[in-house]
Amino acid sequence: MRNLKGANIRLVTAAIAVVLGMAGCGDDRNADQNSNRFGGQSGGAPVVTAPVLLTDLNERLTSVGTARALKSVVIYAENSGRVIAVNIKADSLVAEAQTLLQLDDRDERLAVELATVQLADAERLVRRYITVNTQDMNIPESQLDDARAAVDTARIALAQAQVALDRRQIRAPFHGKVGITEIDVGDRIDTSTMVTTIDDRSVLLVNFSVPEVYVERVTRGTPVTVRLWDAADIAVQGEITAVDSRIDINSRSFIARAAIDNTGDQFRPGMAFEISVDASRGQYLSVPDVAVQWGADGAYVWIVDEGHAVRREIRLVKRFAGSILVEGELTEGERVVIEGVQAVRAGAALQVISTTALDAKPAPVTTGMTQSSANG
Repeated sequence: MRNLKGANIRLVTAAIAVVLGMAGCGDDRNADQNSNRFGGQSGGAPVVTAPVLLTDLNERLTSVGTARALKSVVIYAENSGRVIAVNIKADSLVAEAQTLLQLDDRDERLAVELATVQLADAERLVRRYITVNTQDMNIPESQLDDARAAVDTARIALAQAQVALDRRQIRAPFHGKVGITEIDVGDRIDTSTMVTTIDDRSVLLVNFSVPEVYVERVTRGTPVTVRLWDAADIAVQGEITAVDSRIDINSRSFIARAAIDNTGDQFRPGMAFEISVDASRGQYLSVPDVAVQWGADGAYVWIVDEGHAVRREIRLVKRFAGSILVEGELTEGERVVIEGVQAVRAGAALQVISTTALDAKPAPVTTGMTQSSANG
């Protein structure tokens, strides 16, 4: 009875050994199939890599500024006087030198007439002296010089009278749109009275701030996109026409001026605009964000160099969705490790796995128990 029980135990132990042996063979076959499916060879840590790319760092700067007209002026009277005519219609177009306001100019007209008469008289005297000297030579040269000086004085007096007469008319200094006036015919005004405003708003100018890092990239001629602040209007295009000569030490920025074509007269001076500028900060190396690791000395990546892992220190420049722009001892086209970094060590052999192989459908694998059952 004891011998029979011992024989049964040995039989069960042998059966378990056979099953474990067959399962082990199945695991070896699975490993071989996985290795072949990934396209790699045994002996290195399996990793997935991606190339280092050279990318332009383009950023959109957005700022807010207030528009002013290309030319803008506030009109004041140059002399005091009573208004006898007003030729101002608000928001209408006026031509250069067009009369906007007329002051009483009767005294000034008389002064011009008097100066004209005095000049003519002085000129006649000079002509008379010259005629006499031609015949008898009785007029001294000093007396003739005094007569000529009187002519010059009379000519200057006439010019002054003409200037005073011209100042009784207030004219537009340039072509533009005239503003509202509060002056009526019969009002008496002086040099401190504001008559109206004139704006040449065919082009609007908008000043806005730009960070100092873009001082070499936001220059005259740089295109900009402009839209009304806090509005859904369609954006219009413009360009930078001027850049300030210095950096503000408090804001670490400088002032740029954008010009907007307003020939359609859809905008007005004083409006707030949102200015957008697409500026490039140059080219930088780009790596997938999952490739960046952190150590005691900062950020680094693993690259594959002749099948071995090499650590490269980097400095992060800017982060985007899925990628990071970096600076460091990297070159375009090098391969950085993006998967399997946990098993990577400096100098370790690496087994680069093709992403195509990873995406392939895995082949069915049979276990040792299944084969044993089928054989059974």
